[in-house]
Amino acid sequence: MEFHTPIRVRGVGRVWQWLLVTSFGVACTVAAQAQSAPELTTQTEPTASELLKRITALEAELAAQREELAAQREQAASKPQDQAALASLIAEAQDDGRPVETSEPQLRLYGFADVGLQRMWADKELVDFAPESNKTTFVLGNFNVYVDAAPSKDVRFLAEVRFGLFPNGAQERPKGLLNLGDSIDTSISDPSAANLGFTQIRWAGVIPQRAHIDWTPSDVFNVRAGLFLTPYGIWNVDHGTPTRIMVSEPLFLAVQMIPSQLLGVEMFGTVQVLPWTIGYHLHVSNGRTVNQLDFSDSKAIGGRVFMSTRVPFGIKLGVSGYMGDSEDVLSAASNRKTNFAYDEHAFSADLSMDIGALRIRSEVVTSWTYYDAGKRPTVGGLPLADAMRLGAYLMLAYQLPWYGIEPLLMCEFLRVPVPRILPVGEGVVMPAVGLNVYFTESTMLRTQVAVAHGFDFSADPIEPKGWVYQLVSRLITAF
Repeated sequence: MEFHTPIRVRGVGRVWQWLLVTSFGVACTVAAQAQSAPELTTQTEPTASELLKRITALEAELAAQREELAAQREQAASKPQDQAALASLIAEAQDDGRPVETSEPQLRLYGFADVGLQRMWADKELVDFAPESNKTTFVLGNFNVYVDAAPSKDVRFLAEVRFGLFPNGAQERPKGLLNLGDSIDTSISDPSAANLGFTQIRWAGVIPQRAHIDWTPSDVFNVRAGLFLTPYGIWNVDHGTPTRIMVSEPLFLAVQMIPSQLLGVEMFGTVQVLPWTIGYHLHVSNGRTVNQLDFSDSKAIGGRVFMSTRVPFGIKLGVSGYMGDSEDVLSAASNRKTNFAYDEHAFSADLSMDIGALRIRSEVVTSWTYYDAGKRPTVGGLPLADAMRLGAYLMLAYQLPWYGIEPLLMCEFLRVPVPRILPVGEGVVMPAVGLNVYFTESTMLRTQVAVAHGFDFSADPIEPKGWVYQLVSRLITAF
């Protein structure tokens, strides 16, 4: 049986029409894509030769980057990466910084130098004691080089060497009351000269400031062995001119109230008791000696304890002590009569404060000297007595907000008993004003004017003993 339904026939036809149109459109699209396929392949898929060229270029670029990275690593191993951090790096060398936590050995070479101009005006009675008085001269102040090595994570070697111009030629020693003798000629023949060695050269001084090996397993306990700076107060440790605030060192260091360096063993570390950091130094050494040699079994001992915090402002308090004996070891070593021998005890307290732009530094140092029987030195033909020496200073510096300018004030006091017949007096009061200009963090100019007045404090009334005016300027750079 057949059924004829016109409506269904018309619907089927329309469906076939739609399928036919759709199929035709799809066919046209596929054909178009097929025609454009070769062009697309040509644009996105390079040929083998082009791929080879690209690989070669990438390999060359990668090799150049590797060379640049190797050069940067080599540069970083030999000197600080950032010039702005040079001063802080030198400051770290003054402190007890541990080596960088790394598995790779490190070697850093850095230092500082300063050149300048100075002028002194002295009372005529003091010219014998200050031969450079009433003269203007250019000077090479310091030229110090650091070798800082960390062969492993817990081992560090630090050496500091100062290169000086003295002795340099015939050094005329002052005569008069001190009677120090004649000049010394340090000239020698130049072995590299082409004129049979008649060319004369003059050798300069190479002064080891320190050379020690540190074992630093932790913050609490570390060991140092070798030649190290005496951990005593502020100034003796922060002796690098980029880290100092004043140009000249305090008077108590100038007269060597404490030995500036020691050869021995030191233990040091810090403990955190928030917000405070508490640190210590304990050392055993040869003490104050000549050429760092000790010809006795007795050893010097000393130490330092400090506490510091940054809250609410920077403050550091410390106390230091030193006890040891000393003698004329050069004469003793050559089997001649020992010229002097004595025991000394020294103690000090120090304060550092940083309140915003204001920097405050102060130290008070005392020392007692007790001479052995028959081994008492003389000055001006007069024997020195057992006595206490006292030194102190207070310094204020303020960093202005423009042009890197920092004015400062400082006043010092020193009392070192000497025979009253000498014109220098036993005490000195020295006020000073200065100005620092920081061109960069590693280059600066420091200038100061000081007036030293001598007094005999044991006289009644106190008797003035002459004066010395001094102008000192230093251009300092770290490298």
